[in-house]
Amino acid sequence: MARNIILLFFSIMACLSLYAQDYPQWPADKPETGFIEESQSRETRLRNSILPQEIEMQDKMRTTITVIMENASKKLGWPMVELSEYTNKNGLQGADTPYLLRSPRGIEITFQFIVNKDSLEAWKNYQTDYTNTRIKSQQASYNNAQAVTESPLYKQYQDSVNYYLKLYTTYITAHKDEGSSLFTKDKHPKYYQQKEDEFINKLTAVMQQAQGNTGTKEADDNEKNETLRFRNHAVVQVKFSVNNYSALAINQSLGPIESTSSVFPESGVKVSRLYSISSNQVNKDLVKWNNVLLILLGNFQTKPSQDGIYQAGFNFNKQGDEHTPKKIKSDKVQNISINISGDKTNVEKMAKLIDVEKLNNEIVNN
Repeated sequence: MARNIILLFFSIMACLSLYAQDYPQWPADKPETGFIEESQSRETRLRNSILPQEIEMQDKMRTTITVIMENASKKLGWPMVELSEYTNKNGLQGADTPYLLRSPRGIEITFQFIVNKDSLEAWKNYQTDYTNTRIKSQQASYNNAQAVTESPLYKQYQDSVNYYLKLYTTYITAHKDEGSSLFTKDKHPKYYQQKEDEFINKLTAVMQQAQGNTGTKEADDNEKNETLRFRNHAVVQVKFSVNNYSALAINQSLGPIESTSSVFPESGVKVSRLYSISSNQVNKDLVKWNNVLLILLGNFQTKPSQDGIYQAGFNFNKQGDEHTPKKIKSDKVQNISINISGDKTNVEKMAKLIDVEKLNNEIVNN
């Protein structure tokens, strides 16, 4: 068992080394290269029954958005990569729906910026150190468990479990002709089971106590906190969703989330709201960012639902279905949502450089 843990350690370290070599910005998110290539492929989109004029709109919006992001990257000095891209992502849209009836088609594209190279390097070093600590904790846990199983107390509890199990089995076999009354009126089977469970619980408690003294839980909790801190110091992500049916900044199930109106961008937006997420959340695995700025342009409702979701206006006038004639055709841009995630200061720096006027010029109004 110890040998397996050691082998696991070297395997994990080798994977981390290869991943770091393959992607220099590790441990920041790695671009979804395969999905991006599929989303940008005209042939793939045609096979998915996206119309040529819809493809032209998607390609034009990709170019427009990418130019805005490249300009921001140059002005801020933040290296940029395209992280992900999705087209025809709405599964409710019919592939063979006639053009006059088709609901708005869209494109979602996300970019990642490295805002602080020193923080990224510190994050890399921390992740390597954490992996070493985690493996040592697992080894300590195994050693403790091994020591417990060899202790007189553990053997005593184990013998007691086997003793009452044997009593139970022997008694049931000897009285099997009594039928159901054996388990309803006869107290012996129930007593033997209770004693067996009692010693099983003692075995479990002894083992948990031994494994709980290795510092594994503390290391894992610390890793979540440090990952959140490093990510927000090192990275900003910006997601654009064109013809978005519903926009959301943060999953409200995380718990109390503060939000305030933002002054950035300075004009031309339907909604601009900054969300602040406390790191003291119950489920830290779901907390990725300290702040998310949600910017809405075009055809959106300005009042969110109780869950913090902003609905597209075309959800309420049958212009988002697949069977009503459309006033604005599927290849036209009706709205754009933008999520900027990271540290508040960096989020606002990025928001100032979003060319809202250029994006609004792409939007067709009723």
